[in-house]
Amino acid sequence: MESKIKLLKVLDILSQSDKNHPITASKICTLLEKDGISAERKSVCRDINTLIKHGYKITLCHDNKLGYYMSDVKKQKASSPVKTIDVELFFEEENLSRVENVFGKCRERREESKSGIFSVEEKELLSKLLQVGEVAKIISPENIKDEFMTMLEKSLAFYKKPTREKQIEVWLL
Repeated sequence: MESKIKLLKVLDILSQSDKNHPITASKICTLLEKDGISAERKSVCRDINTLIKHGYKITLCHDNKLGYYMSDVKKQKASSPVKTIDVELFFEEENLSRVENVFGKCRERREESKSGIFSVEEKELLSKLLQVGEVAKIISPENIKDEFMTMLEKSLAFYKKPTREKQIEVWLL
């Protein structure tokens, strides 16, 4: 558990750095010790590499002695809210578990209409709809239904395009 706390503290310390104010692994160790967490420089470097592997924009200065800094891009990205959308889907009772495996727990179930409302990240909605395929139908919102149908029509048209057969030209000299 302490290693997870240490990783979060390293992230917090790095989030206060920038290109003009890098921080060394040794300095991070010192700051961690002030919070009662003992750490060696090598373990802090491993923690930084773990954060980098998981998408954090952490850079080692051109002169290694200056240390690391976190670029502003990740900080802004992390603070931006995730856009969610409520979508109502029609499905048969026997398909509830499949739909919930893809969309998560149904927020509101409407037994009389065999539908449910799910909250989904907007950027993941279309791919999740593809995953439930023929077992769930979009009821609302209408614009999502239209957007999904348009995407499917374009995909179908793309795959129905006739392929050009190879032609062999023969030149007689």
